[in-house]
Amino acid sequence: MNIWIILFAVSMVSGPIVLDQAYAQTVIEVGETEPCFMNYTAGASMWKNCNFQGDPVGAAMLGFEWVTGGLFSMIVVALIVIMVYIKYHQILYPIAIGIIMLPTSYFLFPNMFLSYAFIMAGIGIAVTIYTLIASNRN
Repeated sequence: MNIWIILFAVSMVSGPIVLDQAYAQTVIEVGETEPCFMNYTAGASMWKNCNFQGDPVGAAMLGFEWVTGGLFSMIVVALIVIMVYIKYHQILYPIAIGIIMLPTSYFLFPNMFLSYAFIMAGIGIAVTIYTLIASNRN
């Protein structure tokens, strides 16, 4: 039981060091206030404004990205990882999925999510190692 308290304490102490900081003086640039698909006066030119000719997949996902605040791909991958863990009950399978998708996720996900994912993967590997060691004692 003490190992869980130590792991929780280490994750809580290392969180502020690893995660990004927010400052009150930060200026957030807001580019477009109305997305291209919400412009009801555009008519048929909406297809051109949303770049359906150049990137149809990206344009089709604009609504989902707008609703989720740009985190749609992170939500999809998180659901895949959760479903794999629920089905197989092995922590190494979601970690393997995360390692395989790490080059893609580096470009798609915010730094805060990746740093938290590294901490949780480390805790999962530590618990697996502890379970292996504890099972070999008996």
